[in-house]
Amino acid sequence: MTTPTLSRRLFVAALAGGALTAATGCVPNMPVIQMPVIQLPGASAQLGFGLWAGVPGAKFGDRINRTVDVRRIVGPRSWTHPVTGQRMTVYVRTKWEKSGTKTSYYTLRPDGTALARVLDRRPGAADRYFTDDAFFPVGPWRSGMSRSYDMAQHVGGKATRYRVTITVTKSSFTHKGRPGSMEYIWTERNQSGRKTKELRYIYSPGIGLADVDNLMK
Repeated sequence: MTTPTLSRRLFVAALAGGALTAATGCVPNMPVIQMPVIQLPGASAQLGFGLWAGVPGAKFGDRINRTVDVRRIVGPRSWTHPVTGQRMTVYVRTKWEKSGTKTSYYTLRPDGTALARVLDRRPGAADRYFTDDAFFPVGPWRSGMSRSYDMAQHVGGKATRYRVTITVTKSSFTHKGRPGSMEYIWTERNQSGRKTKELRYIYSPGIGLADVDNLMK
């Protein structure tokens, strides 16, 4: 039987290694096999606070007073969370609708990966407060990347826990003639794992929120 060239070489190398071990009592250095690096698909982008605010280049902490259509973002403001007692910097986003004005407060998560809601106020409903939330992705994200967060919603002194997941479907694309837009899906599940909310958002430079779609319809 003929031994292939590569097999003969490996056989000789093994004999040489064994001889070296016998002579010195040491284990010979074996060749290191380099495994290929697997690159995950999807373009990456640095998602900034300014994309959410509709002010290109703006950073969290910068003064913002921006109105686009029925939405306005103002900040920063110092605010004390009534549940945790923590003093924090927030931005106030208001939206005018026929039913009244919706108001939300946003801050930056301590891990820097997302903006988080801390207050949601709507006409005819009790105020909702949030801890450990994540709502808008910031920092380095890649198309197809998902991150999940365990957060709590506080209403009337009662806390309900959820797991929210942000999935960036397009980290940078052109939406209605605006390059640098970003699309992501925000999903909320209760403690039993049942999906309670799922929305698709598109943000564009100079506009902020450009489109939203309720995927639970």
